Amino acid sequence: MRYSLRILVVAAFVSTALANFAIYIGKTNDITDVGVTFSSTELQIHKHAPLSCSDMGHVIPISASTINDASKGRWACDGCNAKAPRDWIISRFEMYNRKNAIGRSTDHPFPLFNRATGAVTLYGTGNGNYDMRDINNTFLGTCNRPRRPQEMDCWQLISATFLTHVFTCTTDLVPNERLRISI
Repeated sequence: MRYSLRILVVAAFVSTALANFAIYIGKTNDITDVGVTFSSTELQIHKHAPLSCSDMGHVIPISASTINDASKGRWACDGCNAKAPRDWIISRFEMYNRKNAIGRSTDHPFPLFNRATGAVTLYGTGNGNYDMRDINNTFLGTCNRPRRPQEMDCWQLISATFLTHVFTCTTDLVPNERLRISI
């Protein structure tokens, strides 16, 4: 009896274990023609931090919403502006997380995380801390802004990319394995 109770307690602990992931924001300058550049701001979700340049080259980047509303795709933010991401004062950070989250502009029709939640929104609670909630306002976990965020310039890649660690999150959500791509 004591042995089976121990197994039950261990199984309960394992099923509620929380995972960590990191959100990075990058600005990419892709050279499309001699003297012409195109800039975009993109989000990457990683299972760990800090990153190496090879890590960031193996994850599908997600573009920002042009209407600052992620209810129909991509990501949106209140407080993200022309300053460097390390200086943003973010009050809301929203990521589209339906089953087609990565299917709109790529051939990857799946959510950002291991299960679809409609959206994953981070709401600032003060002192660099955030509550993570789904589309029904159900609590999913917490995130925080690193005090000294990792910033990296990955000039070795095809495009010149500057990436900044913006959030570290603790939740039972896990970044979808299919976000990783081979180069």
